[in-house]
Order: sequence, then C-alpha cells, then structure tokens
Amino acid sequence: MAEVPTHEQRRKRATRADVARLAGVSTAVVSYVFNNGPRRVAPATSEKVRRAAKLLDYRPNTTARALRTGFSKMMAVIVPDSSNPFSAGIYNELQSAASRHGYSLMFMNVKGDPDLEEDAISKLIERNVDAIFLSTSRTYDQISMAPLDQSRFIFMDQPRRVMNAKSVSTDFYSSAITATEHLIGHKFCSVDMLYGGPEEDRTDDRVRGWYAAHQNNNLPAGRIIRSYFTREGGYRATLRLLDSDHQPEAIFAGSDMEAMGALRALHERGLRIPEDVAIVSFDGTVDSLYTWPQLTTMQQDTQKIAACAMNAALDPDQVPDVQLIKADLVIRHSCGC
Repeated sequence: MAEVPTHEQRRKRATRADVARLAGVSTAVVSYVFNNGPRRVAPATSEKVRRAAKLLDYRPNTTARALRTGFSKMMAVIVPDSSNPFSAGIYNELQSAASRHGYSLMFMNVKGDPDLEEDAISKLIERNVDAIFLSTSRTYDQISMAPLDQSRFIFMDQPRRVMNAKSVSTDFYSSAITATEHLIGHKFCSVDMLYGGPEEDRTDDRVRGWYAAHQNNNLPAGRIIRSYFTREGGYRATLRLLDSDHQPEAIFAGSDMEAMGALRALHERGLRIPEDVAIVSFDGTVDSLYTWPQLTTMQQDTQKIAACAMNAALDPDQVPDVQLIKADLVIRHSCGC
C-alpha cells in the first residue's frame, strides 16, 4: 500500500481514484469491492481496498451510483405505529437482512394516518428507493389506487394479491380460527373479539377466522368491539364489554397491545384471569411474556416474514405474489390451560 495520506489530503473528499492509488489497485477493483461485484475480488485485495478507504475517509457517492446503475441501495419501511413491539421486531429483522445484502434501510412512522402514509410513499418514490416495505393503515381498495407501479412495493400484512406489488403476511384467517377454537375448547359458549378496524368490517381475515371458528362449532359468534390495535383501545373496549348486559367469558384480542389493555381493565375490576375471563392474543411479541398472567398468543414468525419480504424485494420474479406465513399457538396462562 502507498504512503499514509496527509492531513490536507484527508480534508478533501476522497475519490475512488484516490482509494485505488493508495491501495495499489485499479478504480474498477474499488468499484467491485463497494458494489459487491459484478466481479469477485480476492479477500486480501478487498481488505486492502477497505483499509485505504478508511484511511481516506472515503464514502461512495450513492447519488451518482443511483444515476449510473438505476439502484440507490436504499430501501424503506413504513409502519402505522412505531410503538408496537411487533413493528419493532419486523424492522430489526428487515434491517439485518438489508445489511447482509449491502442495502441501507430507512424507517418511517406514519402514526396510522392515511394522508401521512400517502405523503411518505410520494417522498420515497422521489428519492428512488429500491423497495418500500409497507404495513398499511389503509383499506384494500385505497392501497390498490396508490402509484404501485412507480417503485417496488412489498405489503407486510396484506394476505390478498395487490396489483403491481408483492404481499407477505401471516395467515390471519387460519390463525384466528386456531386462537378462537382454542378458547371454545375450554367450553366457552362464545368468544368476544377486540379488533382494530371498524366493528362493521367483516372482511378482515382475523375477523373472518374468528367468525368461522364459531360456525365450525355451531355456536353463535360473540361481539366485536373496536380497539384500534392499541393498549388504550384494548382497555376501553374491554370496559365496554364489562359494562354491557352480558359479561364476557373469553376474549380474542387482535394484537398483544390490545390484550395488555384488556388485562388492565380486568385487573381494575377485580376479575381473575383466566378464571373469570380468559384471553388469547395475537402477535407473540416479547411483551406477552411479561404480562400477568402471561398471555397465550398466536406468535407471528417475524424472522420468516422479513426473509420472505426481502426475497420479494431483491428477486420478485422468483417469488409468488402472495406468501402466507404460519403462526404458532404459544400456550401460557391467560387462556385457562
């Protein structure tokens, strides 16, 4: 390797040619190292190039590379609620997967606001990101109207096919059947549901699965109470159930956060869980281990969801338009087992 650069040399923005000169290689080799190809570079040579780049404080010009190659090496993930532990788990898995493939990942929280989501999508398209992972707060009809042909979109919670996009989702329908039938197996005559969307919306696969479980067992379906997929929503929805003419026997919560809100309401009213009211939740986040009692939950496979989503972003022609991932029932204490 050539001599160590002077302070004056360090002050100027280093170029690829500077790195090549210091490392004693061609500029093409520097390009191969930082672009992971297209030609293979011997490990010793690659290490020499990276040491030279570090000494020169060299950073590849990502804007120029995007203009030259059509790829920004940048991806983005949009979530409706960054306080949701499930969103955080998915983001961590996606970030690890993106890093392994040489991509940076941008995280955007739109706070459940459809207008903020639409604005975020427009800005990301303008920045020419290579892929957008999206957990949407909008309806199926609304997302179908989005400019999905202007970037590579991967929906993270949409079990139906979306034109010009890929979908990776937990199999909500079969998971909801499993959760609800588990409670029915404890001899409860009906199971009430805490659900994030509108109470009149019966198209969501979690709702459809909950309803199908009652039909499968020749039982009348319980009540759906809107709970907004939040702790506060679960708390207030459970109070509505407790203040009604018919006390709940069992609750299927659409998320761990709603279940945690339900637990608070039940504890405040002096009710025992599961002796007075049993609960099964959905998500299987680490928080479900630290409630009292611990939550029985349908655990989503965040690692597999992220891996399938990344494959859809990197090689969309080789994956199906919709990938459904199985969730597992994790039995703890809140259901009555």
